[in-house]
Amino acid sequence: MIALAGCTVNGPDPAPPAPELESLNLPQRPKDIAVAGKQDADVCTWMSAEQLTSLQVGAGEPLPKDGSNYNGCGYLGDTGAARFAIGVRIIPEAIDMFLQKINSSPGTRQTYELNGFGAVQSQINGGESLGCDAFVDVAEGQTVWVNMQLQTPNAMNADQMCEKAQTAAHSAVSTLQARS
Repeated sequence: MIALAGCTVNGPDPAPPAPELESLNLPQRPKDIAVAGKQDADVCTWMSAEQLTSLQVGAGEPLPKDGSNYNGCGYLGDTGAARFAIGVRIIPEAIDMFLQKINSSPGTRQTYELNGFGAVQSQINGGESLGCDAFVDVAEGQTVWVNMQLQTPNAMNADQMCEKAQTAAHSAVSTLQARS
C-alpha cells in the first residue's frame, strides 16, 4: 500500500492587516471644495492682503519643488520677536491617512470645526517646539495642510504657533468658500 501525503497551497499567506486608524469623528463637510490639481499660483491667492497683514506675513511665493513636495504657497513672517514660515499645501489624500504618513503626534491632535469643515490641529512627533499644523478636510480624499514653522527658537509657545496655523487655515478656507 502506498500512502500519499501532500500539502495544498491556496496562494501566499495573506498580508497582515493594516493598523486601524483612529476615528477622527470629523463633522460632515457642508460641501466639497475641490483643490486637487490647483497650481502654486492658485494657492498663493487664497489669502487676501488684509489676512496676510493680520498674520504678519509677506506675499506668498510658490513652494520649491524637490520631487516630493505638494503644490502650495509659502509665506515668511516676522513678529519682531519671532521669525516664522507658513506653508499652505494641497494634499491629494484623506486627512486621516496623511496624519499617519507625516508622523503626527497623537497627543497633540485636536479636532475642531472650521467654517463647517472638519479640521485637525497637530504637531510633529518629536518636533513640538518647532511648529504646528492645521489640516482641513475640504473634499473626499483632499486635504488643505497649513504648516507653521518657527525659525526663531523658543520665540513662541505651542499655543501661539497653533493659533497662527489655525488663523492661516481659516483665511484660506474662507477664501475658497467665497469662490466656490
